[in-house]
Amino acid sequence: MNTVMTLIIAFVVIVLHVWLCHRSPKFWYLGGIIPLLWIGVLVFLFFNGKINFGEDWKIIIFPTLIFFLFWIQGHQAAKKKEIEKMKAKDM
Repeated sequence: MNTVMTLIIAFVVIVLHVWLCHRSPKFWYLGGIIPLLWIGVLVFLFFNGKINFGEDWKIIIFPTLIFFLFWIQGHQAAKKKEIEKMKAKDM
């Protein structure tokens, strides 16, 4: 049951993050909410002794990179869509 709940929460967080990343370029910062929360959780766990960077570096680095890559890709896609809208209005 615990594993299923963890997977459901992870799925919801990823879907929310992708949705926030693809918002208008005017709201570029929305995609940064999940990565900042993730970093906050990591800092909290590190200072409470739950994470040892030497042993857990893969679990720390991989999701962080994925969150930031989703953010960058979503921001670029939103900018491209915005530019296409502006070009369509110009014609």
